[in-house]
Amino acid sequence: MLNFTGPGRTPEKQTRTTQIRHGDQLGEMIERAATSLGVDKSVFLRAAIENEAARVIEAQSRHVLSAEDAARFAAALDADLPPTPRALEAARAYRRRVVHAD
Repeated sequence: MLNFTGPGRTPEKQTRTTQIRHGDQLGEMIERAATSLGVDKSVFLRAAIENEAARVIEAQSRHVLSAEDAARFAAALDADLPPTPRALEAARAYRRRVVHAD
């Protein structure tokens, strides 16, 4: 169900517009839904769009690995790989610059 007044719905001046084109069937569905909830069509649309936008943003904010992908990722993290030439040179450069107190 749509939340028309709950948290996150701070009253702010409605100054921006977004226009969409739709067919008769969707228009009638929107009218019927808004009427059944006892709200204006614009109130209904704002709430529906906000809910869907929040859902999409939440869904896209993380990636869920399949069991197979998770196993491959863990194996890659655990694999002992030989150091690259660049890493070896970085280690040599570090040893030349840093004097240990040992």
